[in-house]
Amino acid sequence: MTNAKISSLPAAEKGKEITISAVERRANDDSRNPWTSVPVNGQDLSQGYKDISFRQLNNYTNHAAHWLSENLPPELRVIPKLCLCGSQGLALSNPGFGCSETAESGMHVIIVLPSPLITPEAQTRILNAKNCGLYLRTAAMAEPIAAVLKEAPHIQAITVPDLSVFVNEDPAPTYTYSKSWEEAKDDPWVVFHTSGTTGYPKPLTYTQYMMAMPGVVASIPDMKESRVGQYSNKRLYTPLPSLHLVGMMFILGLTTFNDTIIVVGPSAPPTPQTVLDVIKYGKVNSALLTPALIEEICLSQTGLDTLRSLARVQYAGAPLAAKAGNLLAPHTNVTPTIGSTEAGGYITKIHGKKDAWDYISFHELAGAVFEPRFDDLHELVFVRQPDDRIQSIFKLYTDRDRYPTNDLWTEHPVYKGLWKIIGRADDHVSFSHGRGLHASRLEPEIESHPAVKSALIGGHGYSAPVLLLELYTGTVDESSWASFLAALQSHIDKVNAQVHQCVTLSADRIIIATEDKPFVRTVKGSVGRVQTLAAYKDEIAALFA
Repeated sequence: MTNAKISSLPAAEKGKEITISAVERRANDDSRNPWTSVPVNGQDLSQGYKDISFRQLNNYTNHAAHWLSENLPPELRVIPKLCLCGSQGLALSNPGFGCSETAESGMHVIIVLPSPLITPEAQTRILNAKNCGLYLRTAAMAEPIAAVLKEAPHIQAITVPDLSVFVNEDPAPTYTYSKSWEEAKDDPWVVFHTSGTTGYPKPLTYTQYMMAMPGVVASIPDMKESRVGQYSNKRLYTPLPSLHLVGMMFILGLTTFNDTIIVVGPSAPPTPQTVLDVIKYGKVNSALLTPALIEEICLSQTGLDTLRSLARVQYAGAPLAAKAGNLLAPHTNVTPTIGSTEAGGYITKIHGKKDAWDYISFHELAGAVFEPRFDDLHELVFVRQPDDRIQSIFKLYTDRDRYPTNDLWTEHPVYKGLWKIIGRADDHVSFSHGRGLHASRLEPEIESHPAVKSALIGGHGYSAPVLLLELYTGTVDESSWASFLAALQSHIDKVNAQVHQCVTLSADRIIIATEDKPFVRTVKGSVGRVQTLAAYKDEIAALFA
């Protein structure tokens, strides 16, 4: 990227800037917030944090682009479109920007980001679906990636050096990306994939426009009161990886267009203590965490006090247990961050109702329409608006004017216009006698028991429902089993009060997940319903034998 002096973006051009160009502009304005803040020592967070400026990011990007130009196989350079697949850790912005920089040398490069958390078969499906020709991976990932490429011998693998080769303060050769917004906005750039909650993960290609959506949103006058606007000038921590859509949008989009400073944690999967250390030593004032992490942190008074001290605690990937949310909501702003890989992050507004912390209000330009389905449940449908600038779903599916999400929501009984997601339309469990129930609407009541980490209702095709439970480690043993069941019964009774008598839950049809077969989790941390129930199909069948 060039270091030529770039003035502030004119008002007429706001919302019409490629992310790479915006980073270049920010690199020449050191008066504003830094890009990220990283640990001085990832093994000892007590040594504090250091900020990384956009000028440094710009230089790191040039190092990445130079490495790519020197190391891409000659036989692949003549291919007009090439997919680069990076394992976790490579998906950070430097290789991603470097891939875009190579477009100026006549080769259009797309980076595909398969999660190492999905199966080798699922990864191979994604690579083949996107016609990948090259897999970039670190030496440490050589063995697991070999398993992925075993069924795809046409894909070459290249070892990428340690990130320190790119994160290098020596001046790098300059690479220029000169395409304008109009020239580049529809160019494909990054391929994400769905979490695979309902089957194999599906790859989805994001264009430069879609990746610059935070800038588009920020250009709309009343967006300061939106959820996106609330990230402005905050030191925000999220453990969601950059290969995940949310993680990438935060590390690139919110930092570049919204003056958010992303505080980076250690590369290992976070523990509750790690999160607390990052918040303390990284001087974090907002956090976006998975519900599972929040719920574990709330089990200790120190963790609870730390989260309560933040300006905002956001959660994504699954519903937050009411017991955790109710402990936090009186002391801080607890808000769900909801979206999908297809539609991106939902554009919502701050409503300020602390007793409705798990409900959201959509911005008018989001085009969110709630269509009645059954009982008081409504399906969220996105309808194209005359001004469709922030409707990412119609940048992905350009030939559509309507997109049913298959997600079911319920409106707040008092605060009209506030909505809470209940679950998927396909969470409905049908039984052999023709009756059924909507599992995801009932499961939160079971999960409100303090020993229950996650609950699933299954039994599709059988005569009655089965309750599958994952318990917190060490909460229930043989001596306390009877008291646990007695306490759980009150929660079962509350569920049964909401359903027909022929589909009631029973303590006689409970299965406890074992340590060697825990609930399957998706990339975003939510429970893989289909996969988990499939893993326990024999145990379920045995209850009806």
